[in-house]
Order: sequence, then C-alpha cells, then structure tokens
Amino acid sequence: MRIFSFFLLFILLGLPSLAFSIGTYAVGDKLTVHASSGLILRETAAPTGTKIMTVDYGSLLTVQAEGFKKTPHAVTVFPGYTIKGFWVKVKTTTGKVGFVFDGYLSKYKTPGSLPNGDDPNADDADAHTIQERYLQMHSPRKGARVDLPKGETRYDRYKVAYTNGAEVEVDMGEGGSAYTIRFNKGMTIEEAYLIGKAMWMEDAENIKSTINKGVISLLSGDELWAMEVSVKAGIVHLVMQHAD
Repeated sequence: MRIFSFFLLFILLGLPSLAFSIGTYAVGDKLTVHASSGLILRETAAPTGTKIMTVDYGSLLTVQAEGFKKTPHAVTVFPGYTIKGFWVKVKTTTGKVGFVFDGYLSKYKTPGSLPNGDDPNADDADAHTIQERYLQMHSPRKGARVDLPKGETRYDRYKVAYTNGAEVEVDMGEGGSAYTIRFNKGMTIEEAYLIGKAMWMEDAENIKSTINKGVISLLSGDELWAMEVSVKAGIVHLVMQHAD
C-alpha cells in the first residue's frame, strides 16, 4: 500500500492539469494574485530562491510552460489550516519571469478590483450587494432575482443566479444580515477563503480563525463580523454575516 501511494503521488505531481488549492489551470492562463501582502517572484521554484520582485495584490500573472506545476509547497495560514500548492513559472504584466506559489492565485479577480458602485449605467447597476456585484463581475446574471419566503423580522430575502452556475442568497432583517455565495464548479475552498476574507473581514479586528471537520470559520473580536467556508455536495459555500 505504501509503494502504491508513493507511485500515485509521483504520477499526480507530473500531471499538467493537477487540481490542488487553486484547481486546474493551463499554460497561457491569466491568474490573479490574492495574497494580501503580495507574492514574491523568485528565480527558482523554492522559498529560498533569489527574489526578483514582489507582485502586488490584484496583479495579473500569465502561466508559462517551463516548470509547470511540479514542485510542491505549502503555507500554514493558522493552526490546523494549510494552503497547499505548487511553484509555477509565470510572467508579470511588465515582462518579468520567475516562479511564484500558486496557492494564492485564482482565475477570479480580487474583491478590491470592484468599481465603487456609484455609476448608475454600470453593468452591475442592478446588483444591490457587494456579493452580487462580485459574482456579476465574473458572469452575467441568469434571469431575474427570485424572492424567497421571509419572516416578520426579515426585510428582504432573495437569491440571484449567474450563467456560470454560481448563485447568491441574501437575507436581511432585524439583528443582522447574511449573504451566502454558492460558487460555480471548479472553485476551491482555498480560493473562497481568500476571496471571502478580503471581501468581508478586511476591516474586522482580533479575528479568531478555526477549522473543524473541513469547515473554516472566522469571527471578529467584537463578534459583529463572521465568515464560514465549506463544501457541500462538491460545491463551495461562502457565508458572510453581520450582526447589528
């Protein structure tokens, strides 16, 4: 069994479309940096490689063919939760070439790249929440919003679907609000964690981060802001809550 496991790992590391933290991507794909402090571009595929530059949060990188996803790496985010991935060769928008850790890359843009939302003629002018605007930045809406049953203490409750398979459910009322994103297939829990933390917990202080049975939970010190990431039936769910 040990020989078989080692052989399987060897095969997986050689696959050019191996799914790990970020999911699958190919040579030529443009990926966005989701590391809040940026990613270090190195001359070699190792954390000890000579630093070329720091690639800023939100920057685009183009995947190169040489050294494509073969050297594994991992970063511990908090006790019990580690983002695993590979070193991949990329090119920056300024033409610099080197290796970065792909665990902080995504085909999804960063929440910080959203426009300010004040333009009534913008493509997302019909989106009422940051969650709706974020999903609509990546895929058109699929039909009109669907109103959901709500209790006496709830002001509004509805869901919106998108053509790529994602959807968001909004629930607002007395005591607070909740926003649940069900991502399209192919999204990973690691990507959803990075997206959700930047979108929802950026200004929260004294955040407590835990993971239990695969469910990642974040709670601000004042307990007003909360976030949870999980996988249900193969679909990644990102729940964001705020207490009044």
